[in-house]
Amino acid sequence: MYDSKPIITCMRPLLFTLFTLFSSAVQATDIATIQHAAQQWLDISLANSTGVPSYKLSKIDNRLQLAPCKQYDVSLPSGYRLLGNTMLRIQCVDGASWGINLPVKVSLLVTYYVAARPLSANQEVGSGDVIAQQGDLGALPGSVILDPVQAIGRTLNTAVAAGKPLRQEMLRASMVIQQNQKVRIIYRDNGIEVANEGIAMNNAAEGQSVRVRINNSRQMVQGIATATGNVDVSN
Repeated sequence: MYDSKPIITCMRPLLFTLFTLFSSAVQATDIATIQHAAQQWLDISLANSTGVPSYKLSKIDNRLQLAPCKQYDVSLPSGYRLLGNTMLRIQCVDGASWGINLPVKVSLLVTYYVAARPLSANQEVGSGDVIAQQGDLGALPGSVILDPVQAIGRTLNTAVAAGKPLRQEMLRASMVIQQNQKVRIIYRDNGIEVANEGIAMNNAAEGQSVRVRINNSRQMVQGIATATGNVDVSN
């Protein structure tokens, strides 16, 4: 009589090998899909960035065992920004409940501004005092000046060496009103405008509060300094 046992015994290793290969192929496809979802999210998120974006996304280990998933959610974890060495959080939101973190390096080529020459503290920055440079925003101070309008006409709090980046905290608005200066006071109330004159009691930059003593009077008023050096008093 023909004995079928040897055939069954020989088929078991083959079936196990085929199952293992099939499982590995499915797993590799899932990993590739996750990687693609992360790339799509980065492309969309960086599309409207200032400057020219690029990124280097880490590879997910193909040995990672993840349950099948129909839909992924990609996000930036709390406390991270989409710049420099950062992290993406990828979670399955349909089909399983796993989540993984994926490191990524994001670069952003921007034009920023540096001191064209040595600049001293309390110096007002002019158009000839700044020069454009290009670099990766991820390697620069977060407050670096990207628009010369943010620097020109402002006053430096500290000295800046030639070639060093200008940063927002280095600058303050120039004073438009000096203490004891004669100023024009503009009263505005329900569309009615009345002008008067007085003496400023303190220095003030545009947008700052200033106290004014009205001429030929002890009366004091408080208003907001404007770019033209007037004091705006509105009810």
